[in-house]
Amino acid sequence: MHRLAVSVLASILAAARLSAAADSDFTPITVRAGDTLWSISQKYLKDPKRWNEILKCNKLPTQDPTVALPGMELKVPTGLLKTEYQAATLEQVVRSVLSRKKESAAWDPAKQGKLLYDGDGLRTLAKSWARVKFFGDPPPVLSIDPDSMAILKSPKQSDHDIMLNKGAVHTEQARVWTPSAKVVPTQEGTKYTARVLDDLSTRVQVYRGAAKVSDAKGAKSVEVKAGFFSEIPLDRVPSLPMKIPNIESAMKAELAEIPTGRMETLVNVRRAPAPGGDAAALAASIKEISVGVPVAAYTVQVGNDPKFSRILYESQFDAYESIDLKKANLPDGRYWVRVAIVDLLGEKGRFTDAKPYVVGGRQEATLGFKGAFEVTRPEAAEVKVGRGVYRVMGRADPDLQVLMNGERVAKDEGGTFSIDVQLQKGENVLKFQASDLRGNDKTIIRRIVYNP
Repeated sequence: MHRLAVSVLASILAAARLSAAADSDFTPITVRAGDTLWSISQKYLKDPKRWNEILKCNKLPTQDPTVALPGMELKVPTGLLKTEYQAATLEQVVRSVLSRKKESAAWDPAKQGKLLYDGDGLRTLAKSWARVKFFGDPPPVLSIDPDSMAILKSPKQSDHDIMLNKGAVHTEQARVWTPSAKVVPTQEGTKYTARVLDDLSTRVQVYRGAAKVSDAKGAKSVEVKAGFFSEIPLDRVPSLPMKIPNIESAMKAELAEIPTGRMETLVNVRRAPAPGGDAAALAASIKEISVGVPVAAYTVQVGNDPKFSRILYESQFDAYESIDLKKANLPDGRYWVRVAIVDLLGEKGRFTDAKPYVVGGRQEATLGFKGAFEVTRPEAAEVKVGRGVYRVMGRADPDLQVLMNGERVAKDEGGTFSIDVQLQKGENVLKFQASDLRGNDKTIIRRIVYNP
């Protein structure tokens, strides 16, 4: 009886292992001429003795590990592979994203689901971005900004997950190198942004957790905690951490986040909306969403009452799109609208409070840019300064989205913004762009000439 019980238990455990393998992430391995299960295991597996795990996950013509296999593609559980063969997955592609194999100089269009390996490159073009998920528990995730270029690195080949040569990445847990800095998260769940500036200096902003920020050689490091940032000039040590401007807004967005899949059950309408309203109601909803955390998209819902007993329309709008509810084809009447953000790492925030929305009677259409937007410092189109840091100031209606040289600008509740700009010697061109909810833009150019 004891032997029978042991045999049954062994069968159960074997089935459980097979089920776990079937549910895990797999990486494809191409069989080449002369390859056997044993030679493949020697090359790719951390423990070559586990060659039989490959056997369980694939239908093979032989179970003999020494017999050459026909040309085919094997599914191998990613967790068994040596780190240099563990692939990252291109989880999302928006617009024009290119990839390049390690051994190639050619950039080719990248598709969602593509596997990326050590040394492979990613490049995003204008108004394009990509999200990558690495293998791990939990898996590091990163989003690559428009006009950026990065090279993926495996842990065995280096002590970082990505080399950022240009642009910016937003990441949770991934380790980033740039020409001037090295960033390593020191707490689980750390979320931060690393941006390479035109002079190859790096700006690191931490929104959650903490990170060790070093110069590229690792000679000097500082700990940057949530709500702070550090700047690392090329061939120099990191600055002492400084508070992120308007961090209250940024942290408000972080605290508002709830786990994906639980949004519907945790949403509460905290106050009764005032009657009336039209497209301004949508603007008011978006105003509640902080710009402190980079936004990839907005999820918009329209309901028949403030508790959204019945959802009449739901759609996701890319952050670069203008939100147009005319696509909902709603008949004239009074509705309720709410908005939730999807950040660049795919995390969803909770919905805003319900706001009234009227179709018919009050028309939504407006022609041209609508809203107040100004740069108050510098007030003149061109100024000359003798210091390398200049504080730019301005104001915009809270519902307007503002960019400075393509980077989102955080505003306080009154719409005021203030940014310390690191100047390069000579002329520095600052392009401020505000967008209203209908996608209309207003641009202001300021030139700052720095003569040390």
